[in-house]
Amino acid sequence: RPNVGKSSLLNRFLGKSRSIVSDVAGTTRDAVDETMQVDHALFRFVDTAGIRRRARVVKHNKGPEEAMVGRALRAVRRSDCALLILDSTVDPTDQDATLARRIKDDGRACVILANKWDIKEDKTETSTLRVAENIRATLSDVNWAEIIFVSALTGQRCLKVYDAVKRAIKNHRARVPTATLNEIIREAMLFQPPPASAARGAGKIYFVSQISVMPPTIVAMCNDPRLFTDNYRRYLERKLRESLDFSGTPIRLILRGKRLREEIRDASKRTTTNNKK
Repeated sequence: RPNVGKSSLLNRFLGKSRSIVSDVAGTTRDAVDETMQVDHALFRFVDTAGIRRRARVVKHNKGPEEAMVGRALRAVRRSDCALLILDSTVDPTDQDATLARRIKDDGRACVILANKWDIKEDKTETSTLRVAENIRATLSDVNWAEIIFVSALTGQRCLKVYDAVKRAIKNHRARVPTATLNEIIREAMLFQPPPASAARGAGKIYFVSQISVMPPTIVAMCNDPRLFTDNYRRYLERKLRESLDFSGTPIRLILRGKRLREEIRDASKRTTTNNKK
């Protein structure tokens, strides 16, 4: 979002004035990138233009701003990890939630930075937890992201950002053994079976495997994907997150229909292959 301190944070990370800082929203008009090394790890930070609501951009008919927003969104898609920066002195906005959804849809790792924490009033452990809960509730699409309360002005907790980014990228690239995935899903379904349909019966999952990373993408072969409600899919994803460290990254759970006899045939092939090994 505009004017939340993105450029100030970049300057703080770099220890120099690389981006122009102003109280006027929209000062940054193009993506500014800078590379730096921290503890033998190389980081490339990209300071993007603030992204306003599309209706405001269209209403004011600002061609250059549309181009700026387009470049900022492309930078998010190309990133390994998106730093979603909020103004901690106010509640998260609908636009913050829209940007969070965009990060999830693009499959990017994410760390949330609640900036301007130095001027937040009445800070206590309880109030900090309350603010974090409010952020996760409003930005539900990235409620798996780590939240760090920082200050670009004083440098408070800025050093924690590097390790948080490394953790998010590590989990974004993680691969999980097939046996582990199948065990987690099997136990989840035993604990809470999917709701049954009088017409089509109950959903069954035969086999689960991870097919890609960045983000981790998991395919579950089942009898009929239509038998699994959105709530139940979210339940399965929650069980995966409870058992595995997927903090900082979205995960994609894809249900694919497969006849039972086809799965039995494939399972027999896998068993034969494993025996040969």
